Amino acid sequence: MTVFAELATPALVLGTEPEQLPEGVTYLAPGDEVPEQPWATVALVVADETELRLAVSHLPPLGRAKHVMCSLASALGPVTTVLRPEWPPLAGLHAETADGGARTLLTFKRPAPAAAVLVELARHTGTRVVTGNHGLVVDGLPVAVDPTPVTDEVPASVTTAPVEPSEVLGHPPVRVEPDADADAVGPLDEALLNPVGFRRDWDRGPVPLPSGAPTPAMVASLRDAHTVVVGPGADPRTVAGLAMAGVPLVGDRFDVADPAQLDDPMRREEHSVRLRRAALREHSQLAWRQRLAARSRLRAATYPSVSVLLPTRRPEQLAFALDQVARQRGVDELELVLATHGFEADPGLVRERLGARPVTLLPMPAETVFGDVLRAASDAAGGDVVLKMDDDDWYGPEVVADLLLARHYSGAELVGMPAEMVYLEPIRTTVRRRGASEVFGGVVAGGTMMIDRAVLREIGGFRSVPRHVDARLIEDLRDAGGGVYRTHGLGYVLRRTVQGHTWDPGLGYFLTRQAVSGQWRGFRPSTLLEADR
Repeated sequence: MTVFAELATPALVLGTEPEQLPEGVTYLAPGDEVPEQPWATVALVVADETELRLAVSHLPPLGRAKHVMCSLASALGPVTTVLRPEWPPLAGLHAETADGGARTLLTFKRPAPAAAVLVELARHTGTRVVTGNHGLVVDGLPVAVDPTPVTDEVPASVTTAPVEPSEVLGHPPVRVEPDADADAVGPLDEALLNPVGFRRDWDRGPVPLPSGAPTPAMVASLRDAHTVVVGPGADPRTVAGLAMAGVPLVGDRFDVADPAQLDDPMRREEHSVRLRRAALREHSQLAWRQRLAARSRLRAATYPSVSVLLPTRRPEQLAFALDQVARQRGVDELELVLATHGFEADPGLVRERLGARPVTLLPMPAETVFGDVLRAASDAAGGDVVLKMDDDDWYGPEVVADLLLARHYSGAELVGMPAEMVYLEPIRTTVRRRGASEVFGGVVAGGTMMIDRAVLREIGGFRSVPRHVDARLIEDLRDAGGGVYRTHGLGYVLRRTVQGHTWDPGLGYFLTRQAVSGQWRGFRPSTLLEADR
């Protein structure tokens, strides 16, 4: 691809230094000052999406230009963006792929802020992870799509230069020296390295660990492999990045050393889930900022607080349902809003089962429409996000934590799990249903839906209907432009009985050959459920 052949001049090029420059094109090396002159074109040339997201974190003042270009030497497709209302109108957009790379050229009717356009292009790579400083401003370190100036809102900075008093803060910013052990791998960009696109099946056997830094292209090239074998001396950053993406890794350093141990698709996916949990909690940018803030005694954003909405009209299920909430771990702030439909819960039983977790008891008349029960429960919730749980389903101890992870790395407004593992109680049979996990769109189980409380209010809350409340909520969210993401469902088991369900297609629905990938006598959940029955 001839990157500079048709650039309007004078043009400024940043990033990778080209072998030769046409007349009228100026290359700016890192650390150089931008020449004081107007530019017709500003171009950023980098290796891939990972380098793009890092490069825009440290852009110098670039002024305005009518043409802004982003060129990637390696890419699965061109980068696009959504125009911000403060920019001039767009006169043209050209995006192309060639020779394994991609180029995007935006032409505005009037000069636009070049740096801001490049930042927005970077933000639209990968998933919609909420970018920004997460409450901890970092200066001088390679962090993707992160503002660098110290602000009066966040009195913290990490610098490698001599610490000078800040005009904004009125005192020197905090200086934290890197910890060689803690920071040896991270931070890694979870918007690009995440489980989205995980495959339950495979087309080829075990493959060796590739060389080089982990990238979306590397992850995509490994999705069809049974496992990736990690030998001695492997680059820990590559290993951590692939683990964040849910690539099944085997080797002496893991619990699974022999690829043959993962020939069962469920065992393989369970191993992938355990790897991605550990890597995302340790090596993602969010985890890195939380660790850095703790070392420097500064604040940084954590995962949001959660309100579990538990509606039930069956007193006989109450103790069981409370136990599913009580066993949740890995969540800093979790409260329960217990909406009893037609009866009042015994406060002693609730306290006995939940211990010190905060609880709101919300008794509702039996004649109340189910949608109104959920609306009242969400109105009483105090958490940043709300999670609807059902009173008869089984929940593994990390269901809430897994949903929070998925919400973060997907950027979706609503996340949930598929009704993949189902226990058919009348015939004492467990089935595993077909269908992809770690995908956008699709159907999620109503008893696993997690949504921002503010978003729920903006779309009108739960509808005042007696049935199909979950489906109507997803419909309203999509109509408003919101996204739905489906993570894995191995820690959740849907229970089907003879009656008592607001959605009841009959047991035969769960036994069709086209829908079932596995079937067992008795209660046979995934090991991620950590069942004790």
